[in-house]
Amino acid sequence: MSTGYGRILSDNPIILSNNYSLDAGTNLNRYLTSDTTFITNNQFLEDACDNSNLPVTNCIKVREDKDSISALQNSDKKWAYDTASAEWLQVQTFGHMMQITDKFHSTLTSSFVKKGSIGYQSAFPTFFMDALNPNPHGHWDMTRPLTANAFCKEADRAFFNPSKFLICLGFDSEETSVKFAQDNTVIYHEMGHAFHQVLMNGRNRDAGVTPASDLGYLFYDEAGSIGEGLADFWSFIMNQRTHFAEWGLGRFIQQSRPMDEDDPLHAPGIAANSDSRLSYPTYLLYDPNFPDKPIEDVHYAGQIISHFMVALVKDLTSKCSWAQTASTEVVMHLLYETFLELGDLTASGNTGQTNYVNLTQNHALTWNRVANPVNFRKFTQVLSKYLLLTYGKAGRTGCGGTNYDMDGYEQLLDSYGLLLFKNYNEDGGSLASGNSGTNTVVTASNKVKTVTVSKDLIKIDPTQGASEAFIFDDRQSMVAALNSLKVSGQIPGISDQIEDGLPYNNGNISISPGEFVGVALNLYNDSNTPMAGVQVLGNDWDHGKDGEPCGTFEDNFPTANEGAADVSTETGTNPGECSYITRENGDDAGESIEPVCMVQVSENNATKWAFQNELMTKIGLDDSNCLDGSGGNDKECFIRIVEGADQSTYSKLDPKKTWAQTVSGGDTPEFNFNNLMFMEVSPWIPPGTTFNCRLRVRFTNCEDCWSDPNTITNPTGDDYLDYEYAGGRPFKIINFEFIVID
Repeated sequence: MSTGYGRILSDNPIILSNNYSLDAGTNLNRYLTSDTTFITNNQFLEDACDNSNLPVTNCIKVREDKDSISALQNSDKKWAYDTASAEWLQVQTFGHMMQITDKFHSTLTSSFVKKGSIGYQSAFPTFFMDALNPNPHGHWDMTRPLTANAFCKEADRAFFNPSKFLICLGFDSEETSVKFAQDNTVIYHEMGHAFHQVLMNGRNRDAGVTPASDLGYLFYDEAGSIGEGLADFWSFIMNQRTHFAEWGLGRFIQQSRPMDEDDPLHAPGIAANSDSRLSYPTYLLYDPNFPDKPIEDVHYAGQIISHFMVALVKDLTSKCSWAQTASTEVVMHLLYETFLELGDLTASGNTGQTNYVNLTQNHALTWNRVANPVNFRKFTQVLSKYLLLTYGKAGRTGCGGTNYDMDGYEQLLDSYGLLLFKNYNEDGGSLASGNSGTNTVVTASNKVKTVTVSKDLIKIDPTQGASEAFIFDDRQSMVAALNSLKVSGQIPGISDQIEDGLPYNNGNISISPGEFVGVALNLYNDSNTPMAGVQVLGNDWDHGKDGEPCGTFEDNFPTANEGAADVSTETGTNPGECSYITRENGDDAGESIEPVCMVQVSENNATKWAFQNELMTKIGLDDSNCLDGSGGNDKECFIRIVEGADQSTYSKLDPKKTWAQTVSGGDTPEFNFNNLMFMEVSPWIPPGTTFNCRLRVRFTNCEDCWSDPNTITNPTGDDYLDYEYAGGRPFKIINFEFIVID
């Protein structure tokens, strides 16, 4: 064995043995590479990745588990071990981490060069790979290596932790001798998540912006689904095979996933033709291992994206006369550009532009997380834009001497139900330049399988006797939920007005003083087409004027007699007016954003709707007893939806059904944290007080939630500008009214 070399598995044991019934106790030594593989010349399993085209000072480190202080050491620098040993698991993990990181870096370098040679508005920062860049490793984590625990004590789990920049590789609960590190495709998948995190924050680190973007913020959301599908795709990038984790996940626990419709694991009726693709939103709940059981899970929803990405590689290979590996690198370039733009928190998105994405830098994280997050529509639109700019526009010659066939591409996208946008939105969403440019319009005749639905057709379940919402307030469940939200970093904590241990949570399925509760709207799809990517927003928005609620939105609530602000002299052009939406999420002069929950108060022998500070004044409560305390926002003195837990998501609503009926076939499914938004209830609320929370709702395949039909420059409707997501127009407003009872 030469210094620096060792032996690893070139693929997972199922593939190497060509035996899909391989026994768990098989001696894996027989499948090791016959030739040695370079591992590292260091004494420890850690490397600066200085063999790549883009060196990083602190790059990769592998240790046995979380209790290991340092990486595996071998003074001889010879990395040959028996496959049954803990040492071999670490070498196997390290070897494949290095291989995929070399691929990532080399393609990243060529992608950066491409932006200059082709000439288009790129999302790569100017100094991203420049020697003059003060942050030369801004594309990486800069201060620490990507660390992997080769054998986590985690049954049936492998994961990437972005806050710790850590990969954990667990084991199979059915056959404990099967370790996920034995399957290189699982390593590639988790590395894919790490690369997504690196790319999503490439512009942020380059600019010195400290908040971090994530691809997915909840137990289930569409960004997380896209992330899982693309992580599977990283396995395809490395081995050009269209199945993921045959050994680690598939052999004993039936969780492997295909990436091509011709895979035999798929249910009958799925095939690689335009009518039978794994389309959105039909297959969002589809597990090919158990196709008759719908499941709301990011991994299986992500299959739609992984299948589309593989199909795009094949289409490029065919139409551009490229080798499949070359087509794969082109798609990697598109992903790099897409991630850099989608994760941007500098509010520029593209070098040289101002307020191009995510409103302003002060509010970019809120926009990225809640107001305009990544979903299937946004991801495919941005990816498609970069495909158009680099290969699809007239005059481009990169695809076999001509431009790539964008009509054919739109038809491919449509076959997956993903032609969800009306134009490629080249002009972005800023107030200064959005809606002012010339956007390439999608050819209407290419939209056959993709169906969009009016937002008016989502509503509270109209069935007689149906609940308006499901309330979760039993103490044990809410203590567990609160701890999970805090540990995950989703919320920093809750008001000190809510006592530790939640002693007032009484489990009566109602909202009572002193409680911490979860709320899930009982939404209903009143159309004949599935709705998907449903999002309920409880964050502050621009719906008040001079301390009174506006009644100028589509629901005309409240009326003037019910306490609405006076709009009789408004022109719609002055900050502070109900018909003027804040351009800076309340930071602009004369504008403000308000909490969503109003309260009903008595005045002159009548009742009206008001913000909560009026009730505080009416009952003489000192503002130090408000949920936010003295100096906080007394307009959310009594009811506050917790920031960070201020949205809920639902994968899919089938036609004429609720989410519960779609997912479980009944009316009482198990809810996950993503289906709930969480609310603090002040102990000082007089029992019998009525509140109304003006929640905003939209969904991904919505006809009128994303593009503005009134834009003059594009008769099909350019995308809404970023600031408009601080108002009501892109949303369906649903008023959730409830009485606080003792």
